[in-house]
Parts: sequence; structure tokens; C-alpha cells
Amino acid sequence: MKQVFILIASFISLAAQAQKVLIGFNFSTDYDHRTLKNSDGSSTADIVIKSRNDETARFGYTTGLNASFSLSKQFALETGIQYSNKGYQRKGQYILMTPIDPTAPVKVGWVYAYQYIGIPVKATCSFGKSRLRFITGIGFTTSLLINYKQSATYEYANGRTEKRRNSTTSGFNKIDLSPMISAGASYKMNRHIQLFAEPTFRYGLIRVKDAPVSEKLWNAGLNVGMYYVMK
Repeated sequence: MKQVFILIASFISLAAQAQKVLIGFNFSTDYDHRTLKNSDGSSTADIVIKSRNDETARFGYTTGLNASFSLSKQFALETGIQYSNKGYQRKGQYILMTPIDPTAPVKVGWVYAYQYIGIPVKATCSFGKSRLRFITGIGFTTSLLINYKQSATYEYANGRTEKRRNSTTSGFNKIDLSPMISAGASYKMNRHIQLFAEPTFRYGLIRVKDAPVSEKLWNAGLNVGMYYVMK
């Protein structure tokens, strides 16, 4: 709790010293996936990784509220609160059965979704003197896992589909730390409204679960949004 008060006091002090304070929102359409690594060097972990080679990327998103504190015409610090939905998927696979059961599903696919609440801290640099300016940024996001959802879609021979979902956070690491880098452009519509668009890449440093197969999440997306200039 003490650290939270220190952080709040720091941003209040920063806002008081900033040349400009901007408040806004963002939405990022993300291309999500994960990396796998053998953490204990066992042959069993290698087999597990090989069995998961058919997992593919999926689309997720990141959205939230932001505050930007301009320290000069070129440099600013940004923070806020973000909600993100990321993960990966395994497309439909046929289920082989002997003997064949006409009442059983013939195909199944999975979607694995991790839902986080995060606080980003990013330093940005902007270039240009016109309404249109180029921006780059680097920073990190500290995220808290609020839910892990596994969804399975079963298909039957008669065309019927059935969805089953399971949600939990048990057994998963609750905290993730994701460095991020971005580059894009901002456009000043008038003295108060500023739009921005920036391709962004984020990579999780902490594995989602302590297991022989280390799984870390990453995503690349187009982050767009608007700022309102307070002062």
C-alpha cells in the first residue's frame, strides 16, 4: 500500500511540473501468440512442445485510459490503466475413435485467453513542427491476471456444434511484466484534440505458469486513440 501512495504522489508531482497534461483512451487490435521453452531440459518437455506445434496465433485486444505528461516539446511520460485479452488457439482437429461412436464429436478446436489489468509506463519522443508528428516510445507494462479462459468447440457429424468453457486463475502466475516498443504518428486536430496511431510490440518476461514447459505471451498490434489536452 505504501508503494501505491508513493506512485500516486509521484504522478501528481509530475503533472504539476509538466508543460502539458493529456488525458485520453486507446484501443489496440493485437496479433497474439506465445513462445515455448524447455525449462527443465527433460525429454518429456520436448515431447510436450512438439505436440503443441499446431497451436496458432489469434486476434486479441488492449484498451484503456491514459495520461501523458509532456516534459518538453519532444519528450513525454505516459501511464494509465489497461485491459488486455491475449492468448492463442488450436484450430479444429479431427477426433479418431475405434469403434466409431455416432453420438460423439468428430472435431474439436480450442481457444486459450488470458485476461489482464495492467499499468503501462512509457517514455515517448515526438518529431516534427506541423499538426502531423512522428512518435516513438519505449516502456513496460505491469499486469495482473484476472482470468484464464479455455474454450472448446466440438463439432458433430450431423453439423451440430457445442461450446464448453472453463475459467480459472489457479496455478497461474498472477503478475506479468511486458516490455514494449512503439512507433507511429500523432495528429493535432485543434488545440485540445490529438489523435494517434502506433504499431506496438509487447513481450511477456514472466512465464504464465511454473511448469517444465515455459510459456510466455507476446503480441503485436496497431494502437489507436485520442488525447484531450488539459493544459
